[in-house]
Amino acid sequence: MKDPAGIQFDDARKHAVAELKLPGVRHELPDLPTSFTELHIEQGPRLIDGGLQIGLVTAIVGQRRYTVTVRGIANHAGTTPMNDRADALQRAVDLIVALRNAASQLKSDLTFTVGEMHVSPNTSNVIPGLVTFTIDCRNNDEAVLDQFEHLIHQIVETPSHAKISSSVNRWAESNVTHLDDQLLENNQQLVDHLGFKSVQLASGAGHDSQIMAKVTRTTMIFVPSINGISHAPEENTSEADLLHGVELLAASLHQQAY
Repeated sequence: MKDPAGIQFDDARKHAVAELKLPGVRHELPDLPTSFTELHIEQGPRLIDGGLQIGLVTAIVGQRRYTVTVRGIANHAGTTPMNDRADALQRAVDLIVALRNAASQLKSDLTFTVGEMHVSPNTSNVIPGLVTFTIDCRNNDEAVLDQFEHLIHQIVETPSHAKISSSVNRWAESNVTHLDDQLLENNQQLVDHLGFKSVQLASGAGHDSQIMAKVTRTTMIFVPSINGISHAPEENTSEADLLHGVELLAASLHQQAY
């Protein structure tokens, strides 16, 4: 992963750590726990829509992020005939529609999001000459992500207009993370014993468990998000659902410890 200046994340981390020269600061890794359990809101609608109280996480989806750049020709909005335009924004819109259709046809649970767009010169009386937009796609199957990446390149890089070019760059990637099967089975038995309605599901968002699963046995517990809303001021979970999650967490930790 790189920042806009092209600096690798690991290089930035090492530089930041090297600056920590205060007395008592330890740079070595601490002892690792024998297991890691994370309780979290679902951040989506599956539990709340299904009338379920608990989600048991089987895996965390892989993610890939791209920037698509479309280059056309900026020109006067009033004097340039419609049939003689190299409109970068129109090409970007067509690409987004084509990519979304390709994603939905490839696999129904492959998520596709265009969350950021920049238009230049970004003024009302000029045909856009340059557009960039991002793609965020996620799935719990690496093969699906590989197939969609191939489709992205195919769709974006296939010429459609003599005066318009488009390219794509992947700038972030994280692989699918599979959580511990035995802890999942144990939690399923516990949730059944407690009488909570539950489902096993993959997480569509990244979590601390994604990192911890690389070094120790890891499991996750979800509680419902009201209206499935997250990353917004309306994000909320009922007190009753929070208490269900805490009760299962306590039972799971007790079982792991004893």
